[in-house]
Amino acid sequence: MTNLYKFMGADIIDKLMMDETHIGIKFSHLHEYNDPYEFFLTIDFNRGSDELAFYNEMIGMVTKQPATCFTKSPVIPPMWAHYAGNSSGFVIEINEEKFKKYLDEIGFQDHSSIADVEYKDSPDTGIEDILARAFHICKPRYIYWLQSCIMTAAYLTKQTCWSYEQERRVIINEKALTKLNDYLMLLPVPINCITGVIVGHKSNDLLKQKIQSLAKKAKCRYFEMVIGKTTTTPFLLSQNLKSHQFINGNIIPASRQCKKCYEPLNMENKVCGWCGITNHDVKMAEYRNSFRMIANYGGLDKYISSMNKITEEYNKGK
Repeated sequence: MTNLYKFMGADIIDKLMMDETHIGIKFSHLHEYNDPYEFFLTIDFNRGSDELAFYNEMIGMVTKQPATCFTKSPVIPPMWAHYAGNSSGFVIEINEEKFKKYLDEIGFQDHSSIADVEYKDSPDTGIEDILARAFHICKPRYIYWLQSCIMTAAYLTKQTCWSYEQERRVIINEKALTKLNDYLMLLPVPINCITGVIVGHKSNDLLKQKIQSLAKKAKCRYFEMVIGKTTTTPFLLSQNLKSHQFINGNIIPASRQCKKCYEPLNMENKVCGWCGITNHDVKMAEYRNSFRMIANYGGLDKYISSMNKITEEYNKGK
């Protein structure tokens, strides 16, 4: 089962429902995106002005379609930071097959596409040959092929510095959208396409209540994102305090979890290493810390100063 994940800020929750059975997903044209190089990685622009003018002519004829961005994972910390209010927002999980079926029902599956973004730092060399043929031979079929290549490269290519997003992009005919004003276009999506909702670890109680209400209405799963101590990947906690992990594209229950902090475990213990620390462990850690002994005799500052000088001299000799 393939799922799409949409990160949103907490302020969106009060505007999310378009009616009792549909949420609104925002679509935008590429020039409105936060990547200044959208529509850039198509060809090598270091070329003559005549070819650039021709390419610009081709760009002008490419149909500009609005798009929206999903991701393939709900546990990417930078995504929570950049698109969900520094983890104070939420994520909606949408079943891709149900979403495609809905597009078909409203007559737009043939006028939309869902595809992964490809990450690279240089244009696709394959387009160069087609551009040369279109420019020099000028036959309609070459121009047709060139425009197809431009469309794919422009909408589905980004620099590798954005690869952490694991983006999956939906492109659609503008006629499928509801225009609320000149700047806001929404696609009504049935709530039965929603299979899960996740609140960030910094979300407040009011947002949690509203997201729980949405989950109840959509009859889907509710999770809270939790920052654990043993890995850099967050885990998800259900309302019945069952830990879940995102593995191979799906949110699944953890086979074992800590009895105290609920973090998933990969060992047979009942608690994780952190929750298992005893007073004896703390005392032994202090005993093994030789800095404490030096500090007790008042010599720690002098010791650190001398070690700094030794380290500095050593680094100079490298």
